[in-house]
Amino acid sequence: MQKKPRNLLLTWCLAVICGTGCTSQEGCTYPTSGRAAIGVQRVLSWLPADTETLLVANGPFWMSNFQIGGEDIQNREVPSRELEKDFEGLTLALFNLGNGVLEKHPEGKKVLLAVEGSRHFRPPAGLGELPYEGCAVAIFADDLGDRRDAFLKAAAPIAVRMEEIEGHKVAVFQEQSENDIWTMFVTFPQKDVVLVATDRDFLREVLVRMRGEGGERAFPETSPEWKYVNKQAKFWGLRHFDRRHSKEDPTSPFGGRKSANVPDEQAIGLTYQCDPKRERKATLTYLSGEKDAIRKIAENWFPSSSEPAATAGLHIQYRELEPGIIQSTYDLDHSRPLDWFLFVFGASLGHAIYL
Repeated sequence: MQKKPRNLLLTWCLAVICGTGCTSQEGCTYPTSGRAAIGVQRVLSWLPADTETLLVANGPFWMSNFQIGGEDIQNREVPSRELEKDFEGLTLALFNLGNGVLEKHPEGKKVLLAVEGSRHFRPPAGLGELPYEGCAVAIFADDLGDRRDAFLKAAAPIAVRMEEIEGHKVAVFQEQSENDIWTMFVTFPQKDVVLVATDRDFLREVLVRMRGEGGERAFPETSPEWKYVNKQAKFWGLRHFDRRHSKEDPTSPFGGRKSANVPDEQAIGLTYQCDPKRERKATLTYLSGEKDAIRKIAENWFPSSSEPAATAGLHIQYRELEPGIIQSTYDLDHSRPLDWFLFVFGASLGHAIYL
């Protein structure tokens, strides 16, 4: 893999033009642990049981139109607010579609929680990001009825069609990304909720589960990753590696492949967290049944030979929490190390980019 230019790197789906941001530093507060937990539990009950990757951005923050500039010529310092925008934009990357027709309609509205669930990552037809099945969820503080109506009116001339799925009106868009055609499904299933999905069946299951008709939730409490997740962090998430679809997934650690990820036949999963206001760092925790070589596996995520200057700027520190569990921290206070981190980090979650 090579380094991705900053304006393309900041998204794993499409170029980030939509995003989220506080109107002021003082206006952003962290949710209480109880409030955050209730919101996430609600969304987990909506996601299909075989969802593999979960990204979470805890609010409140405000939907806004932003784009972080092109490739940095200099290795500049990254403010905390910009780092927040990076992670907010990554979680809501699917909201950038149809030349921004979706993201500008809820602009200025307060987001209480943003979540993306994804699965079944597969190679692109040529270059570009790995296609996948998934859904981005944004829960707002206000009733979006008027914004919904305005969006549907604006979407009519540019959407490929309008559908009804499980009783909900859905706008369907298609966009070319390198050699792949991405199909996006957008709907407003509740007065304060917007969904953007990459797959019709995934969206249909989410809508069924929102009615309370689903079965086992995604990432049940028995998942080992929960022990190492900080749900109070501003940004957090996890991946529980799916062995069943590993043959089609170039980011899978299974099968001995040496492409996007480091081979590990005993890989279990990983978690991440980032609280930019507290410190401009990210923490990743990797779980594996491979206890003896866990340090070597973790170090191979960011090999110094690939991007030596950027890797050195991350100031990576490793700590073995227990056999088979290793935690690594990364400094994200300068642009070049941050770009390299986001690129490799995306691949570790299944959202790799072929260059």
